[in-house]
Amino acid sequence: MPTCIKKVKNTGQLKNVFDRAKRDEILAGAFAVDREQTEGRMILVFDDLLRSGATTAAVARLLLAGGAAAQVYLHP
Repeated sequence: MPTCIKKVKNTGQLKNVFDRAKRDEILAGAFAVDREQTEGRMILVFDDLLRSGATTAAVARLLLAGGAAAQVYLHP
């Protein structure tokens, strides 16, 4: 199965980062999307460990930015 989202920045472990704004700051620019695989598609994102939702939100924002995906559904 192809990977349409890749982590491109090492963020380290976030388990001890409790501040949502700090998590968002750390995750900024951490992922890249292969638009050829996602453009116009509906994407389902699974998160195996949902704490604050910051990682899932960062991925969803990236997928929706500029039409990289038509719709994004999140499953915790």
